[in-house]
Amino acid sequence: METIYLDNAATAWPKAPNVAEAVARFITDSGVNIGRGGYDRAYDAASQVEGCREKIGSLFGMGDSRNVTFTLNVTHALNTLINGLFTTGDHVLVSGMEHNAVMRPLTHHQIDYSIIPCTSEGRLLVDRIPGLITGRTKAIITTMASNVTGTLQPVEEVGDVAHRHGLLCIIDAAQYPLSHPLSITDEGIDAIAFTGHKSLLGPQGVGGLVLSGRMADEVLPWAAGGTGSASDQLSMPQYLPDKFEAGTQNLPGIVGLSAALDYIQGHRRKIIEAESRATERLLSYFLSDGRTTVIGPKGMEGRTSVISIDFPGLDNAEVAYQLALEGGIESRVGLHCAPIAHRSVGTFPRGTVRLSPGFATTDDEIDRTIMACKRVLDRMHATQRSTR
Repeated sequence: METIYLDNAATAWPKAPNVAEAVARFITDSGVNIGRGGYDRAYDAASQVEGCREKIGSLFGMGDSRNVTFTLNVTHALNTLINGLFTTGDHVLVSGMEHNAVMRPLTHHQIDYSIIPCTSEGRLLVDRIPGLITGRTKAIITTMASNVTGTLQPVEEVGDVAHRHGLLCIIDAAQYPLSHPLSITDEGIDAIAFTGHKSLLGPQGVGGLVLSGRMADEVLPWAAGGTGSASDQLSMPQYLPDKFEAGTQNLPGIVGLSAALDYIQGHRRKIIEAESRATERLLSYFLSDGRTTVIGPKGMEGRTSVISIDFPGLDNAEVAYQLALEGGIESRVGLHCAPIAHRSVGTFPRGTVRLSPGFATTDDEIDRTIMACKRVLDRMHATQRSTR
C-alpha cells in the first residue's frame, strides 16, 4: 500500500532534495576529520562545517558564528544548558507545554521548577510569570512551538519579562517553523536550542545551540575531551565553539544540514506555502467533522502544521492503527514525549493522534487522508453502535 507521511513533527521526510547527495559526497570525496589534520582535505572539511555554522547564525540572528555550537540533537543541546547552568539550589520557570527534553533533565538533576500555566489551546499565559518568580529563579525555559498542539508561544514577550527580572531566557526551537523567524539578538533571548532534522529538512543526528555572549560565559561544558585545539592543556578550552564541542562531531550530518539550509534559502516561501495549504485543508476537515476534536488552535493563526486530534468515544490508538491500515497514513499517537503539555490541555493520559504535514505533502494525499478518516470513523462508530 502506498503510504502518506504525516509525521513531520517527529522528523521531516523527505529531506531537502540536495541532502543525500551532499552527505554521500562528503563521505566519498572527503570523509576526514577537522581540527586534527594539516592537509587540504581537512581544511576543506573544516570550511564546510564553518559554512553551516554561519548559516545557522544567520538564520537565528547571531552574527558571530563562534556562538553556534553543534550537538547531536536538540535534546543534547538542552542538556548542555540545564547541566551547565543550574544546581539543586536554583529554580527555573517552564511553560506548561514543555517536552521531556526539558522536563527529564530538570528532574534528573533535581532542579526545582514551576510550571507557567497555559490556555486550553496551549498558549503561555505571560502575565502569570511574575507571580512565579522567587529569589532562587534563574531562568525561563519555553518551547517556541508545541509538538502536541502546534501552538506558537509568545517568545518575544517571554524574553522581555525574563530580562526585566534579570533572568535568562532559553528557547527550545525543536518545532521551529520557517514561517516565524526567531532571532537571538532581537527578542531578548539568551539561548536557542535547535535541531536540524525537522523544519530545517536536514538529516538526523545534528542539532545545537545559538548562544548570547552572556550565556556562553555562564554555561559550563558537561562533556570534555579532544577538540583539536589547545592540546597542551588538560582542561577544556574556554572559547567558542570548542568549549562545547568535545570529540568528533557528526560531520556528514552537518554537511547535510548545510545543504538543506541552502535549499531553504532558495525555496523558503514555496515551502511555507505548501505546508500551510496542506495544514489548512486538513484542519478544516477535522473542525467540520463532529466526531473529532481539535486540540490546540482552531485556526491557522498562531500555530504550526502540527494538528492534534482526539476522537471522543473511541480509542485514539485504534483510530491511528485503522488509519494506517485503511489509507497507509503514517501518524503518531499517544503523549508525544510531552506529558506536561497533555496535562495542560486536558488530554492526559489519553493522548491524541497527531498529524503533521510537510512541504512535500500533496493535495491528493490530504484528500486521501480525509476520505480514509471518514471511512474509519464511519466503520468504528457503526461497530460501536452495534455492540451496545
